[in-house]
Amino acid sequence: CGEFICSKCAKTEHKDHDWNTITSAASLRRRQLKEYLCTIRETNVKEMDKKIQNAAKQTEANQIQCDFEVSKLQKHYDRVISKLNELKMSHEKTMRDNLRSNNFETSKEKVDLEMKKKQVLKLVKFLEERHSTMSDFSLMDNLRNLASLTLIRDCNIQRGGLLLRYREGIIDEGSLEFLMGQTFDLDSIAVEVIEKKSFQYGYKPIYVLEAITEDTYIVGELASEYMYIERVNLRNKEREKLNLNVNGVCVAENGDVYFTNERSKSIERLGTTGSVSTAFSTGPLIPEGICYSNEGGLLVTLRDSERDRYQLGPRSRRLVRHVTPNGDVIREYEYNADGRTRLFIVPYKVRQNFNTDICVVNWTSGDTSELVILTFSGALRSVYRGQDPTKICLLSDVVCDSHCNLLVSDVTYSSIHLLGPDGEFMKFLLTEKEVQHPMSVVLYKSTLWVGDIDGRLAVFNYKS
Repeated sequence: CGEFICSKCAKTEHKDHDWNTITSAASLRRRQLKEYLCTIRETNVKEMDKKIQNAAKQTEANQIQCDFEVSKLQKHYDRVISKLNELKMSHEKTMRDNLRSNNFETSKEKVDLEMKKKQVLKLVKFLEERHSTMSDFSLMDNLRNLASLTLIRDCNIQRGGLLLRYREGIIDEGSLEFLMGQTFDLDSIAVEVIEKKSFQYGYKPIYVLEAITEDTYIVGELASEYMYIERVNLRNKEREKLNLNVNGVCVAENGDVYFTNERSKSIERLGTTGSVSTAFSTGPLIPEGICYSNEGGLLVTLRDSERDRYQLGPRSRRLVRHVTPNGDVIREYEYNADGRTRLFIVPYKVRQNFNTDICVVNWTSGDTSELVILTFSGALRSVYRGQDPTKICLLSDVVCDSHCNLLVSDVTYSSIHLLGPDGEFMKFLLTEKEVQHPMSVVLYKSTLWVGDIDGRLAVFNYKS
């Protein structure tokens, strides 16, 4: 215990401990003092020096990180001010254009009135001087003309002039904070293991993992050349095997399960009653990943059947297709904005973020992959190739949390990467201490499931 104790405590609280008298202990320490102090100097002090150097480096790194975050804030602030200036100038232009148009019409009416005034005065003078000598018909005709000239029709002057008004927007703290973004502590995003729910599902890689409810999941592991899935109830550990050949799975809002079938080149539907039917064919293209779209319908990754899947020819097709549940094509994502540069080599998994971005795990070779993030309109937002792009990295799956952060599984380095909505690395959410070669991930509310290469399902409570 490393404590000074009295003789009474030696017989009670510390009776089973290894203790000695101070005199004996000091005598022993004196004989070992030179060696002990040498060890302190050579080992402990040097270790302290390393930590001091690391602390100094960390202080510098913290300053650099802070400066970088502040620069991001400044750039965003400048963009906000620039956009506000654009809106202000647009409103000003609208009002000044309206003023110009209104004043033009008013000026025309003024000129017309001035001309009418001259005609009226001229006619009044004529009647004053000649009314006694003119015929009754001439008098009545001139009076009719005078009445017509003095009749002023509805005009801008009578309507009250400029009608365009500016209504002020609502300035409140909440809307301003939303506009300016937010600061947050990465430690506030964390996971804790739920040991009671983690278990060994099988002994083969878990490629398919999708939540139906909080306690019911679709799990698929590699069986020979193809994958077959089971519906697993985590509460009672019941497992129902579904004789379906599956590449990817997703659950629609109505509870129907859609899955991709590589063998039949089709999307199939598993109804809530357990019936299976073909939703539509994707032939001649092979479907891989699938997810339910926030905008309705399905997002499906597709590829042609060329033998060397990583060598693309001029006729190769590698894309993400947005379709209705019946297979009608809404949009395809295949090329960058230039219409020539391909977005994908082998699009494997797909998820849609809550901000509508489309996130695609794109395999670039047998042992490397990347995460491609597209806007829903098809613009390339970013490509993530791991924290160190110079190293080989095999990203296998991606899920999105309610704050639009991305959780990406890394098979090579046994970790779960936490990325911001734009694909910027924030931290390692899980490391090899918690997961081993994760192949698939799914997030259902606050429960994070990770399936690994050895058939284990690990369960975590996700806090964000």
